[in-house]
Amino acid sequence: MQGLILCKQTCEIEGDLFLFNIFKSNKMENLMDAFASVLHPVPDDALMDPMAAEWIGIQSRGMKQWISIQMAQKLGICANTRFVFPRQMIDMILSSVESLENQDESMGEDFFFWSIFKSLNESDVSKEFSSIQNYIKGDETGQKRYQLSMKIAKVFDDYQVYRPDMLINWQKIQSFKKLKDPVEQWQASLWRKVVSKYPQNHLAVKADLFLKAFSSKTIKMDNLPSRMSFFGISALPGLFLQVFEKMSQLMDINLFLLIPSDQFFFDIKSARQIGRMAVKKKAPIDPGPLYYEMANPLLSSLGTSGKAFLSSLEAYNYHEPFDDLFQDIGKESETMLAILQSDILNLVHRKKGGQEPLVTITDQEDTSICIHACHSPMREAQVLKDLLLNEFENDPELDPHDIIVMMPDIEAYAPFVESVFTLETTLPFSISDRRKRSESEPLDAFLKILALKNSRLEQRQVLDLLLSESIAQTFNISFDEISMIEKMVTDANIFWGRDSDHRESLELPAFEENTWQFGLQRLFMGMAMPENHDIPVQDILPCESFEGLDLEVLGKFSFFCHTLFSCFKILTGQKTIEKWCNALKKISNSLMDRNLKNGEDVSFLFQTIDQIREDAQRAGFIAAVSFETMGSLIEQKLDQNISQGNFLAGNITFCNIMPMRSIPFKIVVLMGMDEKSFPRQVFKPGFDLIKKFPRPGDKIERDEDRYLFLETLLSVRSKLIITYTGMSIQDNSIIPCSGVVSELMDTMDESFVFSQGVTYRFFHPLHPFNSEYFNIDNPDRDSLLYSFSKDNCSIAKALCEKKSDKSVFFKTSPETKLKEQTSNILLDEMIRFFRNPIKWSMKERLNIKLPQLEEQQKDREAFSLSGLDQYALGSFLMEKNIRSSREIELYPTLKAMGSLPLGEKGRFEYEKMVKTAEPVINAARDIALKKQLSPVALSINISGLEVLANFSDIREDGVYILNYGKLNGARLLSAWIRHLFFNICAPKNYPKKTILIGRDPKGKKSLLTHLFPVLDSDALQYFKELVQFFINGGAKPFYFSCETSWQFVQALVKKGVEPDGGELDRDMVFAAMNRSKTSWYGGYYQTGERDNRYVSLGVENNDPFESVDAMLSSGFAQNSLNVYYPLLKNLETLS
Repeated sequence: MQGLILCKQTCEIEGDLFLFNIFKSNKMENLMDAFASVLHPVPDDALMDPMAAEWIGIQSRGMKQWISIQMAQKLGICANTRFVFPRQMIDMILSSVESLENQDESMGEDFFFWSIFKSLNESDVSKEFSSIQNYIKGDETGQKRYQLSMKIAKVFDDYQVYRPDMLINWQKIQSFKKLKDPVEQWQASLWRKVVSKYPQNHLAVKADLFLKAFSSKTIKMDNLPSRMSFFGISALPGLFLQVFEKMSQLMDINLFLLIPSDQFFFDIKSARQIGRMAVKKKAPIDPGPLYYEMANPLLSSLGTSGKAFLSSLEAYNYHEPFDDLFQDIGKESETMLAILQSDILNLVHRKKGGQEPLVTITDQEDTSICIHACHSPMREAQVLKDLLLNEFENDPELDPHDIIVMMPDIEAYAPFVESVFTLETTLPFSISDRRKRSESEPLDAFLKILALKNSRLEQRQVLDLLLSESIAQTFNISFDEISMIEKMVTDANIFWGRDSDHRESLELPAFEENTWQFGLQRLFMGMAMPENHDIPVQDILPCESFEGLDLEVLGKFSFFCHTLFSCFKILTGQKTIEKWCNALKKISNSLMDRNLKNGEDVSFLFQTIDQIREDAQRAGFIAAVSFETMGSLIEQKLDQNISQGNFLAGNITFCNIMPMRSIPFKIVVLMGMDEKSFPRQVFKPGFDLIKKFPRPGDKIERDEDRYLFLETLLSVRSKLIITYTGMSIQDNSIIPCSGVVSELMDTMDESFVFSQGVTYRFFHPLHPFNSEYFNIDNPDRDSLLYSFSKDNCSIAKALCEKKSDKSVFFKTSPETKLKEQTSNILLDEMIRFFRNPIKWSMKERLNIKLPQLEEQQKDREAFSLSGLDQYALGSFLMEKNIRSSREIELYPTLKAMGSLPLGEKGRFEYEKMVKTAEPVINAARDIALKKQLSPVALSINISGLEVLANFSDIREDGVYILNYGKLNGARLLSAWIRHLFFNICAPKNYPKKTILIGRDPKGKKSLLTHLFPVLDSDALQYFKELVQFFINGGAKPFYFSCETSWQFVQALVKKGVEPDGGELDRDMVFAAMNRSKTSWYGGYYQTGERDNRYVSLGVENNDPFESVDAMLSSGFAQNSLNVYYPLLKNLETLS
């Protein structure tokens, strides 16, 4: 197509000069060649100003970028071009009419919104618009009026373009009663009111005046070009075509259209349309006579929107300068993609028994069309990355800018794309079309601030604001200090609510506890009062949650909270738009520091606020509105603005489908092609008269999306890749793909015969480390199941090895004895070992420290105390009361701590704890009357290991251990180990009994007292055995679990089992396993000990409860007996 030259003389036919030119092709490259020929300088054309800008009409910014690049490549430079959207061009043309030149720009959706909102806010709305009275009744905040105004404004703006005659008629008629439809009556009345101030300043009237008074004398061409070219336009409203056709008498109008076929296809019908026709005629469907009507199934089904637009063009007198710009790709290539594109061009319908033969696909390397079903958007991104890496490996000439990845919803997929494409082997990519808010941290932070105004001010919501760099810098808070602040807030028991007044404003009980004011007062009181001051001062209990150096952090955080809550006071009541705009700017200045990094975003925020003010002023809107309305408006403005992403910037481009429609790429990827995502499901309001009374040429979003998919098929040059979430991540059930993808697959199945092993559909495993991606020796694996991830390969290899040899986590050799590395330990360390031997071995011997799971921050007060909270508060209660001879009322203290549920429920929980702790407290007071002996520090050397311990609560009749908790296996074992140690090492004249007092784990008694009697030589033997377990546990796994082993041994002992060194009875072991497995695996009301992350990792392939053999071979049964049987044998229950 290079070298084509188009001049005006070529358009002269029978003396007429045709300036309305249409260029048609199925390839954008050919259209671009034709466009270059149009731009080619014509030497003798005196009408062309060499300095005049070239005006190009486009539908997307992506097309603008592509045209600019192509012009630079073909002409050597791209300069002095002006890209405009069709609506902008229409406004400029209409403003050039002499009778309209002094009028403001045409009314748009924003003007309609404010005018409608103004009308609906007036007092007589119920009389004039009775049809919508019920909807807006009781609208205290104005949200209903706001939302309704938005919808009506959108509908009115569509009326300007698609129903101008109806609007003009509404302005002419004197009585709306002549309109039969009641919906049309109230809309006509509202329309007259909206345009009453500027009756001729909307598009419908302007276009009508333009068409009626058009002549070369009435149009001023000073601000208009001598040529206008439209590129990549898939549809234009009828009104626009009328205006452009008229203007073609004064300037060149060139339409460069991507057309699927060079044949007449406007009257072909899809299979569904043919079926409907047959049903309507009550006649059987005979496919024979209808063959030529159906033609190509993809074109007939997907091309509805294009057919309507092209049909409307036939009503105009246009000229086609070039005879044939179409190109049959099927003559150059025999891939599935080329054949489909050729069939669309030639209206070919391949099917069994049809006139055109089916094509047999024998080449397994033909991947020109591939459809991949995955389990989630994340998996789609992972699969796509491997596919693209493979393309780069196989095609050295492939560049990143040759690849486009489009999706219906870029916001939903952008986080997954960023996380996948920035790991391991990175690919250059850019993401476009994201909302401004998504890419702007200051804008997102500002909207979060507004969202907090009517919220509960929960802990996480407020602290999340500090993650915004713009806000944190304003208050000089560093990232490291945020974690300190989080700890302060948690320790102070701050959950939600500014103060009691704020809670009351939300129509909730006005409790002060757990509010921000409550917590900050506690923190500042903790700074002012001495340490360990646990008495409330003016109902405020000091919270000591920081060291001296942390005071500065507390001050900065307090200033942030004060500023934030003060800003919320500004956002109250009803204000005019002018005052709201000033208030929003003040809040931004108070909370967000403007600097070089965020200056552009903050300026954009202020420009948006100013634009809202100007739009309201232009519409004459002076009424006061609520914060809810203003907040919704600013959020809608910031959310709808699409960021100006880098299209075609040399990287792989990820974007929405719309901007890159019809632009050719070597590889085109469509992600997220799910049934619910594409085509769009647009729900129009019931009062939309375009929907109620449709006409040819109306905009139907669903049909436009289907045609967009067809254009995408035509724009692929080498390979089309489609991914979608086709399988449930929960149960692997099938999830349908988009209807257009399903039609594509139906057409491919009809058109092609696939040889053995050849396919275009691929179903991917749930995990990226599945062995199918790496097992190249498996002859049954899919050829396109591969991965370039080293990490996933390592995981897959490890999983395969684990499946094959069932290797356990611990290795039993070489044995590294503890005594070789440690000379002395504390007795408490040994007790800690027996509480969880596997965890202790991993952390202390293997130095494995799993990341600590972040505790979920509390955003609401508890309605009942958890087990851990009950234990902590009960222990606190017991500790305070033991020191006193009389009961101390601690309810005010616990209430001031914010540790109890609010109101009477808190009092109830407190009384419940007092009742539970009272028997233990009374027992402790009785013990306190007995003579107390001096504390002692003791030590003993066992097997070369020095064990050290301190004993303090020693009375004249024994060592007492009191506990608010239940006397479970862990507490009994801890007391038993200390009892053994004290019996061996106690000084003369010291009693060697141990009395353990606590709550009954079975709940049958209010108090349980156990006694370990005096032991002679047995104590040393028992203790030596425990020390040996401890020493060996550092080298090989010691399978033992405190509570589970306790339940297990109790069940065995009831059967009369003793650790005599012989083999245990398998039936008894099986019965004991059943008795104790709830403690191991957990149940509905409890967490199993196996759920501990260290234990799960240690016993993953060697679970002792898997079978009786596993129980015996692992040593769990014998270890449990060796540890607990002596304890159980010497345990006496006193009460």
